[in-house]
Amino acid sequence: MELEAVDVIDRKIIDQLRIDGRRSFGEIGRYVGLSEGSVRSRYKRLLSLGIVQVVGMPNATRMGFLEAHLSIRVRGATLASVATALAEMPEVKLVGACIGSFDLIADVQFRTHAELSAFLSEKVRRIPGIETIETATTLDVVKDTYLWAGFRDPVSRPTRPYPPSGSTA
Repeated sequence: MELEAVDVIDRKIIDQLRIDGRRSFGEIGRYVGLSEGSVRSRYKRLLSLGIVQVVGMPNATRMGFLEAHLSIRVRGATLASVATALAEMPEVKLVGACIGSFDLIADVQFRTHAELSAFLSEKVRRIPGIETIETATTLDVVKDTYLWAGFRDPVSRPTRPYPPSGSTA
Protein backbone atom coordinates (compact mmCIF):
# COMPACT_ATOMS: atom_id res chain seq x y z
CA MET A 1 0.00 0.00 0.00
CA GLU A 2 1.40 3.35 -0.93
CA LEU A 3 1.76 6.10 1.66
CA GLU A 4 -0.46 8.40 -0.38
CA ALA A 5 -3.44 6.03 0.00
CA VAL A 6 -4.87 8.28 2.74
CA ASP A 7 -5.33 11.98 2.14
CA VAL A 8 -6.61 14.85 4.29
CA ILE A 9 -10.28 14.14 3.53
CA ASP A 10 -9.84 10.42 4.29
CA ARG A 11 -8.32 11.34 7.64
CA LYS A 12 -11.30 13.58 8.42
CA ILE A 13 -13.69 10.75 7.53
CA ILE A 14 -11.78 8.33 9.78
CA ASP A 15 -11.78 10.91 12.56
CA GLN A 16 -15.56 11.28 12.32
CA LEU A 17 -16.00 7.50 12.47
CA ARG A 18 -13.81 7.36 15.58
CA ILE A 19 -16.04 9.90 17.28
CA ASP A 20 -19.15 7.91 16.35
CA GLY A 21 -18.85 4.74 14.26
CA ARG A 22 -22.60 4.86 13.57
CA ARG A 23 -22.54 8.37 12.10
CA SER A 24 -24.20 8.39 8.68
CA PHE A 25 -22.25 9.01 5.51
CA GLY A 26 -24.53 12.03 4.93
CA GLU A 27 -23.55 13.58 8.28
CA ILE A 28 -19.87 12.89 7.64
CA GLY A 29 -20.20 14.33 4.13
CA ARG A 30 -21.61 17.58 5.49
CA TYR A 31 -18.66 17.83 7.89
CA VAL A 32 -15.95 17.10 5.29
CA GLY A 33 -17.63 18.85 2.35
CA LEU A 34 -18.46 15.81 0.21
CA SER A 35 -21.63 14.09 -0.93
CA GLU A 36 -22.94 11.03 0.89
CA GLY A 37 -21.97 8.88 -2.11
CA SER A 38 -18.41 10.23 -2.14
CA VAL A 39 -17.99 9.46 1.57
CA ARG A 40 -19.41 5.96 1.01
CA SER A 41 -16.97 5.39 -1.86
CA ARG A 42 -13.99 6.56 0.19
CA TYR A 43 -15.13 4.46 3.17
CA LYS A 44 -15.37 1.33 0.99
CA ARG A 45 -11.88 2.02 -0.39
CA LEU A 46 -10.41 2.53 3.10
CA LEU A 47 -12.15 -0.66 4.24
CA SER A 48 -10.86 -2.69 1.28
CA LEU A 49 -7.31 -1.44 1.89
CA GLY A 50 -7.53 -2.55 5.53
CA ILE A 51 -6.94 1.02 6.72
CA VAL A 52 -10.19 1.32 8.66
CA GLN A 53 -12.68 -0.90 10.40
CA VAL A 54 -15.66 0.13 12.47
CA VAL A 55 -16.39 -2.09 15.47
CA GLY A 56 -18.04 -1.92 18.87
CA MET A 57 -15.48 -1.78 21.68
CA PRO A 58 -16.73 -3.23 25.00
CA ASN A 59 -15.22 -2.24 28.33
CA ALA A 60 -13.98 -5.71 29.26
CA THR A 61 -13.20 -4.97 32.90
CA ARG A 62 -16.69 -3.58 33.48
CA MET A 63 -18.06 -6.77 31.93
CA GLY A 64 -16.15 -8.84 34.48
CA PHE A 65 -13.25 -9.95 32.28
CA LEU A 66 -9.63 -10.12 33.35
CA GLU A 67 -7.27 -8.53 30.85
CA ALA A 68 -3.53 -9.05 30.79
CA HIS A 69 -0.65 -7.64 28.79
CA LEU A 70 2.14 -10.09 27.94
CA SER A 71 5.64 -8.86 27.14
CA ILE A 72 7.54 -11.66 25.41
CA ARG A 73 11.23 -12.18 24.61
CA VAL A 74 11.90 -14.60 21.75
CA ARG A 75 15.06 -16.68 21.28
CA GLY A 76 15.72 -19.67 19.02
CA ALA A 77 12.70 -19.05 16.78
CA THR A 78 11.52 -16.36 14.44
CA LEU A 79 9.33 -13.56 15.73
CA ALA A 80 6.87 -14.38 12.96
CA SER A 81 6.48 -18.01 14.06
CA VAL A 82 5.84 -17.05 17.69
CA ALA A 83 3.52 -14.19 16.71
CA THR A 84 1.54 -16.48 14.40
CA ALA A 85 1.19 -19.14 17.10
CA LEU A 86 -0.12 -16.53 19.54
CA ALA A 87 -2.44 -14.94 17.00
CA GLU A 88 -4.12 -18.31 16.35
CA MET A 89 -5.25 -18.53 19.99
CA PRO A 90 -8.78 -17.20 20.59
CA GLU A 91 -7.82 -15.76 23.99
CA VAL A 92 -5.31 -13.42 22.34
CA LYS A 93 -6.84 -10.10 21.29
CA LEU A 94 -3.71 -8.32 20.01
CA VAL A 95 -0.20 -9.36 18.97
CA GLY A 96 2.43 -6.82 18.01
CA ALA A 97 6.15 -6.78 17.33
CA CYS A 98 8.01 -4.15 19.31
CA ILE A 99 11.44 -2.81 20.13
CA GLY A 100 12.96 -2.45 23.56
CA SER A 101 13.42 -5.08 26.25
CA PHE A 102 10.88 -7.40 24.63
CA ASP A 103 10.22 -8.61 21.10
CA LEU A 104 6.44 -9.11 21.13
CA ILE A 105 3.47 -7.87 23.07
CA ALA A 106 0.15 -9.65 23.38
CA ASP A 107 -3.10 -8.66 25.02
CA VAL A 108 -5.28 -11.48 26.35
CA GLN A 109 -8.66 -11.76 28.03
CA PHE A 110 -10.11 -14.28 30.52
CA ARG A 111 -12.93 -14.72 33.01
CA THR A 112 -10.70 -15.81 35.91
CA HIS A 113 -7.13 -15.81 37.18
CA ALA A 114 -7.20 -19.63 36.96
CA GLU A 115 -7.92 -19.40 33.21
CA LEU A 116 -5.05 -16.94 32.76
CA SER A 117 -2.71 -19.19 34.73
CA ALA A 118 -3.69 -22.26 32.71
CA PHE A 119 -3.29 -20.33 29.46
CA LEU A 120 0.23 -19.19 30.38
CA SER A 121 1.44 -22.57 31.63
CA GLU A 122 -0.35 -24.93 29.24
CA LYS A 123 -0.43 -22.94 26.00
CA VAL A 124 1.99 -20.03 25.87
CA ARG A 125 4.95 -21.74 27.56
CA ARG A 126 4.71 -24.55 24.99
CA ILE A 127 5.32 -22.24 22.03
CA PRO A 128 8.87 -22.90 20.77
CA GLY A 129 11.09 -19.83 21.02
CA ILE A 130 9.53 -18.06 23.98
CA GLU A 131 12.36 -17.30 26.37
CA THR A 132 10.70 -14.86 28.79
CA ILE A 133 7.16 -13.70 29.52
CA GLU A 134 6.32 -10.77 31.75
CA THR A 135 2.62 -10.49 32.58
CA ALA A 136 0.76 -7.42 33.78
CA THR A 137 -2.94 -7.65 34.57
CA THR A 138 -5.30 -4.74 34.14
CA LEU A 139 -7.01 -3.85 37.42
CA ASP A 140 -8.97 -0.85 36.18
CA VAL A 141 -9.15 1.02 32.89
CA VAL A 142 -8.49 4.70 33.48
CA LYS A 143 -8.56 5.74 29.82
CA ASP A 144 -9.41 3.86 26.64
CA THR A 145 -9.97 6.11 23.67
CA TYR A 146 -9.40 6.08 19.97
CA LEU A 147 -9.71 9.85 19.57
CA TRP A 148 -6.01 10.62 19.18
CA ALA A 149 -5.27 14.30 18.82
CA GLY A 150 -2.18 13.56 16.71
CA PHE A 151 -4.37 12.09 13.98
CA ARG A 152 -5.76 15.56 13.37
CA ASP A 153 -2.31 16.99 12.69
CA PRO A 154 -1.95 18.22 9.12
CA VAL A 155 -0.37 15.96 6.54
CA SER A 156 2.35 17.19 4.23
CA ARG A 157 0.38 16.71 1.00
CA PRO A 158 -2.79 18.33 -0.31
CA THR A 159 -6.05 16.52 -0.90
CA ARG A 160 -5.93 14.74 -4.22
CA PRO A 161 -8.91 13.83 -6.36
CA TYR A 162 -10.22 10.30 -5.96
CA PRO A 163 -9.81 8.25 -7.98
CA PRO A 164 -6.44 9.64 -9.05
CA SER A 165 -6.46 11.00 -12.60
CA GLY A 166 -5.54 8.35 -15.13
CA SER A 167 -6.77 5.59 -12.80
CA THR A 168 -9.35 3.04 -13.81
CA ALA A 169 -10.43 2.46 -10.18
